[in-house]
Parts: sequence; C-alpha cells; structure tokens
Amino acid sequence: EACPEQPKALEMVQSDDNLMKKGEENWNYAMTLPERGDLVEKTTVRGSQFQTPLMEFSGACSGCGETPYFKLLTQLFGERMVIANATGCSTIWGGSFPANPYTVSKKTGRGPAWANSLFEDN
Repeated sequence: EACPEQPKALEMVQSDDNLMKKGEENWNYAMTLPERGDLVEKTTVRGSQFQTPLMEFSGACSGCGETPYFKLLTQLFGERMVIANATGCSTIWGGSFPANPYTVSKKTGRGPAWANSLFEDN
C-alpha cells in the first residue's frame, strides 16, 4: 500500500452496470447532435468555437497546456492542417501507436496530417 493513511483517499469499487449504460446512452446522444459550424462566421473568435475539433482523447497529462492549443488549431485549420513535430511531449500524446488523438471530418473523411522528426529542427 502506497498510502498509509486511513481512510484511503481512493477506494476501488466495482463499476455499476447502470452507470456504464447511462454513459453509453449519453455518448450515443452526443454523436447524433448536428454540426453547427456552417451557421456562424468561422473567422471570428466566437465562430471558431462552433467548428468541430479534429482532436479528441489525447491521453496527455491532466492539465496539459498544449492540448487546448492543438484543439483550437484543428478548429481553425481543420483538414488543411499539417503538423510537423519535433520529438517531445506532444509526440507522446500526439502519435503513440496504436492511439492517435486526431480524427477526421465527417463531411470529407480527411483530417490533419501529422509527421514527427527525431531532431529538434524540422
């Protein structure tokens, strides 16, 4: 035991099947919501936030400051975005096999292009 204190800060319990089912229902509902990016001007600050991000589930550390910027960049540039990345933290959450946080547009089936370099200067 890593924590000698009583009571423990975290206690592992069996997952409730009803909770899992409700989470699945919420996910399925969220996936049916329409995209509203075409209803607003994309080049405004407000309008950029209505664009569907092409980055999801990054696996970065909690509170990571990089991921909100990458999410915003995918909202601004979408499938036209090309990411040339030097090896570092964002390489780990941005391209670790078999997971990839970047997704594709529902309209075109295309997403950001991502490449990695072992060296600092791309």
